[in-house]
Amino acid sequence: MQDLTPEHGDMKALILENQRLLGENNKLLKKLYRNAVITFWIRLLWIGIVIGLPFLIYFYLVEPYFEAFGSSFSTFQSGLQEIPGWKQFYESVQDRAPSNGE
Repeated sequence: MQDLTPEHGDMKALILENQRLLGENNKLLKKLYRNAVITFWIRLLWIGIVIGLPFLIYFYLVEPYFEAFGSSFSTFQSGLQEIPGWKQFYESVQDRAPSNGE
């Protein structure tokens, strides 16, 4: 076999170094992708909590007290109708919500 010249030895060392760097780069990219996916789901969960929690608190904690103390929910609802956009939102929620008799 032919003896490696200094240029061939340098090329081999550069190729081995390049291969090592590519492997390290691949590991870092996989970590970055995994962190991005985890961050996406955490942010989605957080947004869902921030938006949904006030509605859950109202429907499960506040509304039963209105009924228990005899306050008319329709009176409260008529006050809410004054808020712009609330009427359309409430009607769409009422169309999807199951009734208590089901």
